[in-house]
Amino acid sequence: MKLLLLTQYYPPEPASASQKVSEMAGYLAGRGNDVTVVTGFPNYPDGAVYDGYRRRLYREETREGVRVARTFLFIPRSRRDFWPRMKNHLSFMLTSMYGGVRSGRPDLVYVYSPPLFLGVSGYVLSRLFRAPLVVDVHDLWPQEPIHLGVLKGRTAIRLALGLERFVYSAADYLYFYSNRMRGDVVETGVPEGKTEVHPLWVDTCFFESASAHEAEEVRREYGFGDRLVVMYTGNISLAQGLDTAVESARLLKERGEHDVLLVFVGGGADRDRLAALAGDGGLDNVRFIPPKPATAMAAFTSAADVLLTHLNKAPFRQGTIPTKLLNYMSAGRPVLAGLEGEAADLVRQTGCGLVVAPQDPEAMAQGIMGLRDSDLRRRLGEAGRAAAVERFERRRLLPEMEDRFQEIVSGWRGRAARAKAA
Repeated sequence: MKLLLLTQYYPPEPASASQKVSEMAGYLAGRGNDVTVVTGFPNYPDGAVYDGYRRRLYREETREGVRVARTFLFIPRSRRDFWPRMKNHLSFMLTSMYGGVRSGRPDLVYVYSPPLFLGVSGYVLSRLFRAPLVVDVHDLWPQEPIHLGVLKGRTAIRLALGLERFVYSAADYLYFYSNRMRGDVVETGVPEGKTEVHPLWVDTCFFESASAHEAEEVRREYGFGDRLVVMYTGNISLAQGLDTAVESARLLKERGEHDVLLVFVGGGADRDRLAALAGDGGLDNVRFIPPKPATAMAAFTSAADVLLTHLNKAPFRQGTIPTKLLNYMSAGRPVLAGLEGEAADLVRQTGCGLVVAPQDPEAMAQGIMGLRDSDLRRRLGEAGRAAAVERFERRRLLPEMEDRFQEIVSGWRGRAARAKAA
């Protein structure tokens, strides 16, 4: 098969979209498929183009057997501002079409969303090349900016919702990773027959690569000592609502719980605000560590005693399952989950950690105290690891994805042949 994958984020960027699409692309290329990824110039999360890259209209490179076409995009100074982010997405929507045209005729066009604007690019390219369009939906946009009050005005909201309807209508197949997210979209009138659920996957072998020595080196280098290390890794944005965690650290300090250390590893739009919040509060039990390459993350997660994930409460997030949750489970560490909906259900069903109410610092502080017992942490970590291997192992799910793409392509060719014969 010749496959065209559209994603705004790709390695060396550390985003979850980058991780998923690169793993899929690398697997498919390794299986002998002709894979092209159209993406932007790497700048996430800090908004500065990475060393070794310079923005221009088009550049090609090869990464792990995958042809990567990078096209120009506007890079905002701040990811906290809504309209500059829209310029970022719209600019790539336009230039990605150019990148797709230069890539040649594919058998299938795949789009990773968000940003939802890429659904427009995928539609144009799929119709130009008469190929099926698969849109893989990982967030229900524009519900988030509407709910947060960032997207205002009847006209703007109407246009955003119109874009959502158009993309869902234009896609030949809509993929979701959770049943609840799929159900939410079907309830809006999208035909259930064009929707499919494909679970997230994780490379569970990767998290076996960190030795006890490497974990100890991380603890030594960053001065963790013998404290109970509660660690958050990845993107630090408004959606994560991590001021709840900072506030829980303040509560623990006030109560004399000096053996707990809250560690953030990563960057993002909300990192500087949170760091200032912790600094202004004199919270020496909170530590911020800059983003690390993906290859180093197994050592960091192994160095933690508890791994933290949190999302602000919102009705449209009932089907959201953070990718980091599966990474945490694979690491064999207990999870403290400030989550609701399907993600909270997953934590409870697998027994991989404790669920606390989101946006509740007291509940989070109590959850941290509840994970002091090392035997409990071991049992929770082992349960999470076992569930990750059984349900989300990449080596099982990626072949299923390839088989499904092949079925779609074969069916599309068959319909085209029958139409031509008629």
